[in-house]
Amino acid sequence: MEDNVEMYQQTVASELDCLQLDKLETEWIKEVIDNDFLQCQDIPLLYDEILEECHITSRLIHLQKAFLLWLESNRGSSEDSEVSTATRQSLGSSLMPENTSAAVNINLTNNGSRFWSFLFQEKKVNIQSLLALIGFFIDRGSTLSSTHEERQRCFEAAKMYLTMICIPGSMAFRVFHQMLYMKALQLVQLYVQTRKYHQKSALQSQQAKKGHKQTQPAAEFEEEEGEAPIGPEEIAAVEKAMSRFLDALFLVAQHLSFKRYPNILKETVECILPIINLDRGAVSLKALEIIHNFCNPLHGDAVQTVHHVFVHILPYLVLDPSEKDLNNKNLVALKDISFNLVNSFISKFGEIIYPLVHGLIKHVCVEVVDRAEYRHKTAQTALDLLQLIPEEHRQGTIRWFLLLAHTEQAFLRLFSLEILSILLQNGQIDMLTFAVIFGQCSDQSATVRAKALSILGECIESSDRSVVEIFDIIFSEEVDRQTTGAEELEEESDIVELLQGEEPINITAALLPKASVIMNLLKERAVDEKVHVRKNALQLLLSVTRRHGRYLTQDLLKLLGNACRDVAMLIRRNSAQMMTDLLCEHSENEAVQKIWARSVLPLVIDGETRVQEKALECADQFVLRSLVGNDSQKGWILLEVIIELGLDIYLSKAVEMWSRQKQIPAQLLQTLLSNSEQRPRAALTLVAIFARHATIDTNVKKFALDYLQENIGSTNSVNVYCIQQVYKVIGATLPSMSKENVQTIREISSRFVANSQLSTNVIATACDMIVFCIQQQVADEDKARKEAAEWAGEIISSSGEFLSIHLRKQENVSPEEEEQLARRILTLGCVGLHCPQQVNKRHFLLLQHAAFQPESGVDAPIPFSQPQSQPKRKLPPRLQAAAVISLGKLSVQHEEMAKRLIPGLGRLLETTPHEAVRNNIVCCLCDWVIRYATAIDPVMPQVTACLRDPTPAVRKQTLVLLIHLLQEDYLKIRGTFFFRILQLACDDDESLRDLALFYVTQRLLHRQPTIIQQHFIECVFHFNDYKGHPTYNRYALTDREKKLFSIAGQQHTRRRFQIYQFMLQNLDDEARFQLTFRLTRDVLHGVVEEVMSLKNASTEAVLKDALAVLSCDDIKLASLSASTDDDPVEKEDIAQAIVQSTKKAIIAQVVKRNVIENIVPIVVALKRKLAANKSSLMGNLMLFLRELMKDYKDEIQEILAEDRQLMAEIDFDIKRFEQQERMEAELPTPRVDRTIPPPELVNPREDEQVRVQSNDRRSLANNRTLRPSDKPVETPIKSNAIPETTEQVVDNSPVEEALSTSSEPQKPINQSRRSARKTQVSFANDSARLNGDPVEQVPSVADTSVPFVQPSVDKLPPKNVAAKRLLASRIMSTPIRNVPVDDVSFQIRDVDLSNIHLPDHENNQADSLPELESTPKRKSKRRRCN
Repeated sequence: MEDNVEMYQQTVASELDCLQLDKLETEWIKEVIDNDFLQCQDIPLLYDEILEECHITSRLIHLQKAFLLWLESNRGSSEDSEVSTATRQSLGSSLMPENTSAAVNINLTNNGSRFWSFLFQEKKVNIQSLLALIGFFIDRGSTLSSTHEERQRCFEAAKMYLTMICIPGSMAFRVFHQMLYMKALQLVQLYVQTRKYHQKSALQSQQAKKGHKQTQPAAEFEEEEGEAPIGPEEIAAVEKAMSRFLDALFLVAQHLSFKRYPNILKETVECILPIINLDRGAVSLKALEIIHNFCNPLHGDAVQTVHHVFVHILPYLVLDPSEKDLNNKNLVALKDISFNLVNSFISKFGEIIYPLVHGLIKHVCVEVVDRAEYRHKTAQTALDLLQLIPEEHRQGTIRWFLLLAHTEQAFLRLFSLEILSILLQNGQIDMLTFAVIFGQCSDQSATVRAKALSILGECIESSDRSVVEIFDIIFSEEVDRQTTGAEELEEESDIVELLQGEEPINITAALLPKASVIMNLLKERAVDEKVHVRKNALQLLLSVTRRHGRYLTQDLLKLLGNACRDVAMLIRRNSAQMMTDLLCEHSENEAVQKIWARSVLPLVIDGETRVQEKALECADQFVLRSLVGNDSQKGWILLEVIIELGLDIYLSKAVEMWSRQKQIPAQLLQTLLSNSEQRPRAALTLVAIFARHATIDTNVKKFALDYLQENIGSTNSVNVYCIQQVYKVIGATLPSMSKENVQTIREISSRFVANSQLSTNVIATACDMIVFCIQQQVADEDKARKEAAEWAGEIISSSGEFLSIHLRKQENVSPEEEEQLARRILTLGCVGLHCPQQVNKRHFLLLQHAAFQPESGVDAPIPFSQPQSQPKRKLPPRLQAAAVISLGKLSVQHEEMAKRLIPGLGRLLETTPHEAVRNNIVCCLCDWVIRYATAIDPVMPQVTACLRDPTPAVRKQTLVLLIHLLQEDYLKIRGTFFFRILQLACDDDESLRDLALFYVTQRLLHRQPTIIQQHFIECVFHFNDYKGHPTYNRYALTDREKKLFSIAGQQHTRRRFQIYQFMLQNLDDEARFQLTFRLTRDVLHGVVEEVMSLKNASTEAVLKDALAVLSCDDIKLASLSASTDDDPVEKEDIAQAIVQSTKKAIIAQVVKRNVIENIVPIVVALKRKLAANKSSLMGNLMLFLRELMKDYKDEIQEILAEDRQLMAEIDFDIKRFEQQERMEAELPTPRVDRTIPPPELVNPREDEQVRVQSNDRRSLANNRTLRPSDKPVETPIKSNAIPETTEQVVDNSPVEEALSTSSEPQKPINQSRRSARKTQVSFANDSARLNGDPVEQVPSVADTSVPFVQPSVDKLPPKNVAAKRLLASRIMSTPIRNVPVDDVSFQIRDVDLSNIHLPDHENNQADSLPELESTPKRKSKRRRCN
């Protein structure tokens, strides 16, 4: 072997002699070395000729082979035998190769020393000249602009040098030069640049083939890189040369020790890692093998080297934030390679690098890109890394995941939930994890709440055994009953405190929430302000009710029904599907059927097309398809419910759309006719609807005619309703009937009308049909009119004679006589409406006698034009109501009689005790408004007073009629009309509240956007009945009107605030800004200037209301209100956020100037005024002043700088005031959409579609109207507890608190809040107004350069020192530098690792990466996509 070594030494010496290094100029050599090989001047010309003669490239190749043969003959070397000895002692001899004994090391070192001594002492080789020459070759060939020959010399020189320094003693004999070694490593950058250019060129060629425009041509690449591109052949040559270069570098990893040069080791590793991430070819595999060899005790601390590798691969594990396509093959390949690299290190080093892996996982978590798709993939990566560790070493990291769910940064809490979701999918969830997920359902971030609710939904749907057992424990009846007083008072375990503890957590059922707590939380989240929170909560409620039917209560059904009227299109659409799914499972539940009909069916006229389509799909499933399917019973029951609730108008709209789309089954009509006897109401109603919108065959016409002949005279309520539907069918098909059938219909109807054999509900329809038949039979209009007059004359005459005889009788009216009188009275009105010329004054006098009956204790309001000699027979209220409606019909064509009747009807409206009479009077007067608007004006106050009628049906009828008149511009809002409509916002009847709020938000504000702003201050004075102001509330009201509409006084404080709150929610920022100024000027300043005297009790009430309005949150500008939700901002919202921020800054300056110049001086003056008068309103003023100080503290201090005593007094008063208060949670409000009109406001004309602008800002206003009967319920505050009550409760908000503030001391209270549920309720059939029947109301059913911050969330327990230390140990504090992806150097030069050593594994309790001491600290900030 020694002979071979000597031979190789001679070969090396011979090759070096050929280079004639002694002929290199000394100055040139010195300049190259002094410049650290960075700037190499051209080689001297004389020596350049020598290089050409000696064929320098061949010489370099021969030298590299000679060095390699020498190494092979010596079978490896080591720089220092102490390295292997120390490593064997620390890591075990099994990790070291067998030939690393001390004897062999000494022998190899001696051989290397002899080699270098032979070259430098015997052969006198100038090593400086050789190094300078090598540096020159590398410098000239390491750029893209180099020639092929220069690049070949470069690679051969670098390989030769790397092989040469592997010979032992290269460092001692100064053959190893740090800068030259780093210069050689720069060839890796050349390879990376070449590969990138090749990939970019391939992409451009593909795009060119597909016809796309090139994203970046070669010219642009040349400008960016500053170098000319290279051709495909040169790219292949570089790749081939790099493969041989890595072979030489592999020798360095095996033979040369970098133990004393940790920085060079770090640079080497970071230079090689980019090759691994380029592709999966042979070059990458070689680079990966080199990395493993550098992670070797030969080079010092192997774990520290692994740390450097982890630093570099971190960006690839968390994915590139600038990458739009996460399925990009290169991106996925980079992540897979990085993952496999970690896996290989774990296999090689085992337990000793588990802390590094834990730290890497934590860094992956905190470096996640703040976007949904990145969070999911990064979470999966983190768990995949965790799976590489044995299960017994995972608990600490999983515990850290749970603790991460309580950190301050919302996007990290969201990422933690993403990890927990994947754990759930893998069946790795326990009670503690479930408790953490449930706790995040109350997170302050809406995105976190939505994600937590989504995971809970996955839990409920999961079939995993452990998850099923958890829900069995929660929803078991035995556990749910355990609500004793002792348990309620016992404090619940704090999850964060448990996670921060050192001892193991005892996972028991005590960690789980109770079923009632879950249900109450879901109900609160179902009315959350954020759309996706509501969506997930509603879906959860539906899932729970599917599995546990006992929770399907009426309150829950109302909540699900309200969701179908949500302001968000997504919620309405999903709720329609959810209600339909619920109906599928509970098709026989009457409550579910009614809620479905009231909530889903009205969506067929929704403003959003997709909601319409979903509603039509659901209705088609349960109405059309169900009726012709095998299980038709469900369809018939649902159809009967729809008709019973009076929602057939929506069904009519649905049929119209189905008819256009040709979705009506052909056999449906035959099915309806065949069931007309078993289910006559449902069948005939649907036939009548089809007759108006679809083509009807002769069978239906024949059926209608036969049914009319058989049942027209029936008095049965079902038959009467069916006759009305048959008349609708006939009316739709009459033009296509034969003349014989038309004559038959006319004769039958005329005979029964003339003989008064029709029910009162059918008379009007029959009269209309007779006139229609005459018009169809007689083409000439004049002749048709004459023929109709002849027919009407006989009936009017006979009816008049009958009434004249029976109304003059003195005895009481029998039931049979009452029925005949009612029929005659209504017949007279209906026939007279078609032929008014046949009606004379005598007929009016008869009806006036029946209408104006003397009431007990009340003088009869006889019109002045009526003679006093009329008969005095007392009639039942039903006949009185019928007479009123007939008078209304007759007077439509007799203006003189109508004007005479108007004062009497107005007086009768005030005095009559009968609701049917009041209802019909309102109908008559509202009909007359269209023709006699001026004459009706004097009695309109009496009409609007019916909005406070004791009967809800009358109030509803009045409101519907007034809304129709207002919509058609027959009425104008004057005087107190608007205030009376607003008072319905706090009506006791929920359907009335919904109807009034719908009109104001969706109709009135669209026509008069400033009406609320104009009337707000007037409302404050009017509702408090203040009469002393020279400008406001100058209306003249009667005592009756004051009594009906008065809401002044302390007992009506809640009602007034509900109205104020509703008005404020429907004001924009400009209107709120002006309102703040006007309230301060007109009310507060009015008190200061004694325009309003404090001695007046009404003044205190007005001032109290004004201060309450000024103190509430709703009056604050929405553009300035600081959002408490730190939800992540998506990339597409950044531009909008910048615009909003700029707008906010401008508005803030204007508002502050207004506060400084106008509000604060008035408030200070008012404080002095109230203090001087010892007023009880000082508390209300302090509440307003506290809000001012909260928002404009600096400005107020600047104003009061001169009066320090006053400033001190204000501070003292505010602090004392705050001590008397309890902090309260924000009032949750149901997000109810007002864009779908109720049945009363649906356009009855089938050819007109009702459309509402769903994107109007006022459709988003949540009308927080509450029932006056609701009272606050006191409940003890518990951690994560919700009041377990099914009653709807409300609580005083901060403004209500201000309204109720008085001189009495305030008592601290703890109250829970819930929103008032609003349910759409059907209304009474308005056909009742045409007859004398009483109107019945339908009953309503982070950056990681700094350590993690201690988690700071609401209700966290106080942290002691031990807890802080424990948390710091559990949360990784190692800063890892984020290396840019586009940085091809990856050289971290600002980190010195020379003083870092691997901690003792046995004593090290932290699971973090070793800290990089010199890494600069940066402020924590959230990673976002640029």
